Amino acid sequence: MNGTAIARWSTRGILAAAAAASLVASAPAAPPAPQPTEGEQLIIRQDWDAAEKHYYDRIKANPEDAEALRKLGFIELRRPGGDAVRAAKYLEKARSLEPDNPVGLFLLGRTYEVLDKKDLALRAYDRLLEMGPGRDDPQRATAVHLARFARAIAALERGETDRAQQLFDEVLRREKKHGYVYYERAMLAAREGRTDEAIALYEKTLEMLNRWAPTEAWPYPQARYAYIRENTKYDLARLLIERGENTRAITLLEPIVQTVRLRADSRRRPVAPAPKSPLEGKPDVRFENAPLFYAKALAAEGRTKEARAVLKDFYRSRVGDDWARDEARRLYKELR
Repeated sequence: MNGTAIARWSTRGILAAAAAASLVASAPAAPPAPQPTEGEQLIIRQDWDAAEKHYYDRIKANPEDAEALRKLGFIELRRPGGDAVRAAKYLEKARSLEPDNPVGLFLLGRTYEVLDKKDLALRAYDRLLEMGPGRDDPQRATAVHLARFARAIAALERGETDRAQQLFDEVLRREKKHGYVYYERAMLAAREGRTDEAIALYEKTLEMLNRWAPTEAWPYPQARYAYIRENTKYDLARLLIERGENTRAITLLEPIVQTVRLRADSRRRPVAPAPKSPLEGKPDVRFENAPLFYAKALAAEGRTKEARAVLKDFYRSRVGDDWARDEARRLYKELR
């Protein structure tokens, strides 16, 4: 599927082809997609106000236009400063008209996640899994594929690790290079104390992230994966430090420490944050604690002066977690 077709699919069906490359590679050739409609072109350009007006006019003309309702829900989810509650109302109305539309079900699942209505999100995803990918319906197949991944994350959060692993296996059968799956499995192995396996999986994650990326980020929990490379290297380095492999850890952490310094500098010049879309959320930035572990690795290699400089810079900054800065201050004093 070429870029134009992906754009068409991601707007007309609303689903970004997050797994398009591997999904379509094994599918029979499809006829050329028609050109995007006026409303779809507005969505592609992210002209949210004009797109909203376009689809709202359609609703005024036909209040039971389920496709227009789904588009309005999608617009609310994607636009900066959008309203997830309003998105839910549009999508619930669309579902009352077309209960098993796969795009609508997936969008409802994402919306309920944003609204922290976990049980409702699970019901939407589970319904998609019950429906299955069908035959000769790429939009439905993609919706089910994305729902499997979302359901796997939910299973992890509920402690249902066997269920999560089963769903991850199904995701990998369609998309062998899915970097997010390797990342989740690496974190799970680390939590369970399977250090050697975790290290191998983090290394595999970095390899896959060089070979795979979702066409668009929004179908996935953006806050969870916004800094996946930095967090992967940070987690991997911490495990290597535990095993005494400090030189490798230093190599991984050095560029991240530079990034953290830049982030700290930017916070000394406060700027009003730009509005976010409901799907963005607060990103996972645990890698901001990297200077603490970088300093520990330096100290372990006898580079005490460098370690103390890093620690002092870090504990005086506004980045990282409180516990990490407190430990950095304590370690700085110990290394005198």
